[in-house]
Amino acid sequence: MTDAYEDGEFPAGWRLEGENLVHEAELHGWRLTVVNVLSAPWDGPSSLRIDPPEDQEAARESDGITAELMRSISLAEIRRTTKMLRARLGRPVDGPGASAALDRVESDHDYALMAREYVRLVEQGYRSPVTRLATAWGMSRNTISGRIRRARAMGFLAGSPGKPADRLTAKARRCLEGEELEQSRVRSERK
Repeated sequence: MTDAYEDGEFPAGWRLEGENLVHEAELHGWRLTVVNVLSAPWDGPSSLRIDPPEDQEAARESDGITAELMRSISLAEIRRTTKMLRARLGRPVDGPGASAALDRVESDHDYALMAREYVRLVEQGYRSPVTRLATAWGMSRNTISGRIRRARAMGFLAGSPGKPADRLTAKARRCLEGEELEQSRVRSERK
């Protein structure tokens, strides 16, 4: 087991146990344990476990697992954190090269990464790539839509006038070239 990944510490309550990404939290005195198997083809939990409070008196007063307790589990936040951690551990669901959810999009490189993911979904035939990104990254559709509009205005996405963007610009490809060269270098060093 390790408590750190290459970019820093795990968020509070998260840890890596072999091939499992584990999150533990306390909810109204109950203990929630969420496990995500890194080899699973999805970013959501592989299992959820809710254990009663250790204090027997508190357990008797709790009235068992209630709807309120279940509603307090933020699956959207768990999925978002799982996706981010899997990507940083080099285990994204979409395979090597898939982008991690970008909590903040500030630099040209961030915009190029987001644009690349958007175009990848367009090329795969998704009717609403903005909705797909919002769902996958656990963000609002408005946030993703605004970022895509800004990426296009900044010259990272191109498309026919009046139509959704459907391709990366030369500017976006230049921003991503350094990353692709670095990935190639790392792959060749592993051999």
